[in-house]
Amino acid sequence: MELFFSQVLNGLAIGQVYALIAIGFSLVFGVANIINFAQGALFMLGAFIAYSALAWFQLPLIAAAAVSVAIVALLGVLLERLALRPLANAAYIAPFLSTLAISTIIDQLAEIIWSPDALPFPAQLGDTTYFIGRAYVTSTDLTIFFVGLAVTVLLTVFLARSWLGRALRATAQDRDAAAQMGIRTTTMGQFAFGLAGALGALSGILVALYFQSVFPQMGLPFGLKGFAAALIGGLASIPGAVVGGLTLGIAETLASAYVGDSYRDAIAFSLLLLILLVRPQGLLGKRTLAGLGGAGAASGAMPSTSLLASASSQRGANRVWSLPPWGLVAAAAVMALLPVIVPQAYVIQASLYGLVFALLAASVTIASGTAGVLSIGHAAFFGVGAYAVGLIARPLGWPMEATLLASAASASLVATVAAIPLLRLSGHTVALGTLAIGQIGGLIFLNWISVTRGPMGIFNIPRPEVWLLGGWAPGDASQRYWLTLAIVTGCLVLAERVVSSPIGRAWRAIREDRLAAHTAGLPVKRYLLLAFALSGALAGIAGGLLAYAQTVVSPESFYVDTSILALTMAVLGGLGNITGAVLAGFVLAILPELLRGFSEYRLIAYGIVLLLVLRLRPQGLLGAR
Repeated sequence: MELFFSQVLNGLAIGQVYALIAIGFSLVFGVANIINFAQGALFMLGAFIAYSALAWFQLPLIAAAAVSVAIVALLGVLLERLALRPLANAAYIAPFLSTLAISTIIDQLAEIIWSPDALPFPAQLGDTTYFIGRAYVTSTDLTIFFVGLAVTVLLTVFLARSWLGRALRATAQDRDAAAQMGIRTTTMGQFAFGLAGALGALSGILVALYFQSVFPQMGLPFGLKGFAAALIGGLASIPGAVVGGLTLGIAETLASAYVGDSYRDAIAFSLLLLILLVRPQGLLGKRTLAGLGGAGAASGAMPSTSLLASASSQRGANRVWSLPPWGLVAAAAVMALLPVIVPQAYVIQASLYGLVFALLAASVTIASGTAGVLSIGHAAFFGVGAYAVGLIARPLGWPMEATLLASAASASLVATVAAIPLLRLSGHTVALGTLAIGQIGGLIFLNWISVTRGPMGIFNIPRPEVWLLGGWAPGDASQRYWLTLAIVTGCLVLAERVVSSPIGRAWRAIREDRLAAHTAGLPVKRYLLLAFALSGALAGIAGGLLAYAQTVVSPESFYVDTSILALTMAVLGGLGNITGAVLAGFVLAILPELLRGFSEYRLIAYGIVLLLVLRLRPQGLLGAR
């Protein structure tokens, strides 16, 4: 019992940090109806700026915190002005990916300016331990909890009592009505982003004090935890963000104590998925008026159209470039000449990886583009296919045809089963449900050591043997490339034929208006399950090909950043466009390999290119279909 109460007290401290991050998400979502994935990067930047003020300029902790909060708040305002406001009338996916691009740029700049490794945080709060009965809590825990609590109370009073706070709430409640009442809603949007940045910076400083270190990769995991806390409490609800943060913090510390520290993240995202299924609007959210936001912001609202349907206004406005099945075969024939024209093994191997990610991007565009279910968890299905090869190829000695069929079947089954509970969700919640599933999948790969070998992975995967060719095994890079090209081309031809068939037309009808499709007699749930089954199968085959290409399978290949990369490829190519997804997937996969000499700057360039494409051609390079 003493352990239980001690963990609850510790959970309240870290939970208060999650609550501050979650409030930032809720503020931005309530006012702008945008999920700001750059919040984690601002959190990390706040910690590093405070570190610099302490270590380089010898400022006291309070002064360093004030400088950090002010700078990051200003950056939040600039983020809204430069990266998001120009996309105000674009499809929902455009500002979402824009914040991801900003996050990528900030993370890479942090590695260049400071260090890719962890740095010790100069300030400390002391290590005094206080006992409450037999339970204990440290002075650091108490400081973090009460600072977070004080900020939350002050923010609540500010939103309720001040004119600026009421104007912010009015903008969240009904933007058009607020504008008619004389409120400058654009200014309120900037203010919300600035306030969210300030809260993110303060959260980063508190976490740096808690763990006594800062590192560039800290933004993504804590950003996701804050996001999960906002969803658990109610995405547009300030009180819900606090309740969600505390709930998540306590659940994590209890899981760490009683189940094991390696499963604390899995418990957190399992809790998120459970809340989404049982109460999609969150613990304190409302289906019609979710706390801070209005009907449009209610995370539990069930619109009949997909979040991606808003891009339909751009479909047809610009020409769509898409190859028919025979065109894909012709393009593959041209690509088969690559090893002859450029015989360097390194270029051929990079192109092989490009083929794998082209197939993964095509799988994502079927679910997200054609069927309209925004998926941020495809890395889980990708990983299932890869681990299927790793677990079968050497122990059982199966030929490549059998192992890839097993990869496709297992990933398709997992995707279909995962989609069943998601059918109860729509709007933002279904996308966030896929995020939770993807995170849980990655954590299973990491922690199910008896099967996946955990962080060590499965290595020494043998060369593929093709039974149909008499047990032939490709020897050099060129032969492996040609074999992969043939398999990927076959999968893409199948995908293109399905997308162009009556099944594909039914998926697009469901994407545009699910209620109308149901009224017209389409079995909506059955069609969506079919979309996930096919999408999962293609992702599984891509994972199996990755396992053969690398000869090793390890968890870091299947975390959330892989899901985000695959979704980015699909969007850049043009959602619902198989040809566009293949082109973007191939190019984005090989560029980092070919530009290794500029490794410090390639992700910055990648983020800038993504921002420019979203600004200049939001329908994708080859057009959305």
